[in-house]
Amino acid sequence: MKLILFDIDGILIQPTAVKVDYWKTIIKKHFGLEVEKKEVYRSGKTDREILIEFLQQKGINEPEKDERFLPALSDIGNIISEAIKDIKLEKVPNVEKLVKRLSKEKQMIGLLTGNTQEKAEVKLKNANLWKYFKIGAFGDKTKERSELVKIALNEAKEKTGIQFKKEDTYIIGDSIRDIQCAKKGGVNSIAIATGPESIEDLKKEKPNYIFKDFSNTEKIMSVLKWNTHQKLQNRVLWTPCANPGGRIYA
Repeated sequence: MKLILFDIDGILIQPTAVKVDYWKTIIKKHFGLEVEKKEVYRSGKTDREILIEFLQQKGINEPEKDERFLPALSDIGNIISEAIKDIKLEKVPNVEKLVKRLSKEKQMIGLLTGNTQEKAEVKLKNANLWKYFKIGAFGDKTKERSELVKIALNEAKEKTGIQFKKEDTYIIGDSIRDIQCAKKGGVNSIAIATGPESIEDLKKEKPNYIFKDFSNTEKIMSVLKWNTHQKLQNRVLWTPCANPGGRIYA
């Protein structure tokens, strides 16, 4: 059995699916401060880290010690819930087909995301995807995304009794931060270029595997079925032509 951990935005649902500027709303509501999206680069970061950076930009030097911090972080799910109550979030094409295959084959599938748990649940229930995921490591727990790997492994053991090996664990993400998270956490990375970052930028981070999208379910499944005792460096796959001797997955 493998442990496959999915990011959410750009992997399960379209990255532009939620159009409300909830950071502006949350920070105004809880801190009385005005912020703009462009003030903080957010791709691949945890919500905890993003909130910290917004507040530091506004002169709050130790945001996590502020009594308003945790209520603001937990309120994100409420803001999102209200914003999307009358719309249906769009899934990333073909990702549900992969999730269903993994579920059918009794693989352990979970979430590793920068979203808070409340925010993740609201969005994935809207898109009818929440039901597939048995465990989750969420972005309200830590500002360091790589720490979510340990959280996910621990929760998987609690839920299943299985201590998953790192070589049997995969992070599927669309951002540079997802790849860096996998590297720091000592697990495999599968980069999918379905988010805002280009396939060229993703390749520079040297993920273990990279695909342009989820259109070839069988190819992705073949990656996940490879012999887990092989060394990682022998399984690195690139798109053209970063590794002329490697396999090309378009």
